[in-house]
Amino acid sequence: MYRSILLSLVAACAAPIANEKPGPRGLRADQHLSIASREADRAEELTRWPDTRPGPDGTVNQARAAGAWFGTWDTAAEHDRLAQVHRSAAAQLEAEYTEACGETPADVVSVSPLQRYAVGGSPTANGMLVLLSAEAGPPDRLLAAMRCHRAWMMLGRTDMDDCPLDLPGLQVSARGDASGIELTMTVSDASLVPELRRRAAHDLEAGQH
Repeated sequence: MYRSILLSLVAACAAPIANEKPGPRGLRADQHLSIASREADRAEELTRWPDTRPGPDGTVNQARAAGAWFGTWDTAAEHDRLAQVHRSAAAQLEAEYTEACGETPADVVSVSPLQRYAVGGSPTANGMLVLLSAEAGPPDRLLAAMRCHRAWMMLGRTDMDDCPLDLPGLQVSARGDASGIELTMTVSDASLVPELRRRAAHDLEAGQH
């Protein structure tokens, strides 16, 4: 019996499954929905404890029917609450995407403006300077497109491990003229500067191909 209790505690403290590992800005919408589904399933399982359903031979397991204690503090209500929390979080991310992107086609929002328009760039003391073609402008339209792509990434429908726009604490400023646009990118966390540079370089290379 003590072994059963120990196994229950280990299971309760287990890490999220691999495809639910948070991204740089937290769980994506599809990850929230996956967790919500699992929590709802767990709540449903708990409503059937003790299991009084007949076994294959038509008899009822009397130990289960008597409500034998099995060493866990999980409750159906708690799992239902967690499921709702994750559904709400997913809905919020969907709403933010709709606000940022509106009716913009998926084939547009799924490509970073950096990859689409970048022509060059160089590291700065605390981030990255990216040069974009004039077609990316005007600057306010470019920044709106970047916000849209950043919101799209939080839906979680693709792997964006190399996109600089997905980093937390990102600060972006743009200025331009008829010859092109200069995009200055920094992050509030100094430890993320090398990662910002790496990701920006990745987008520059991808755009040139």
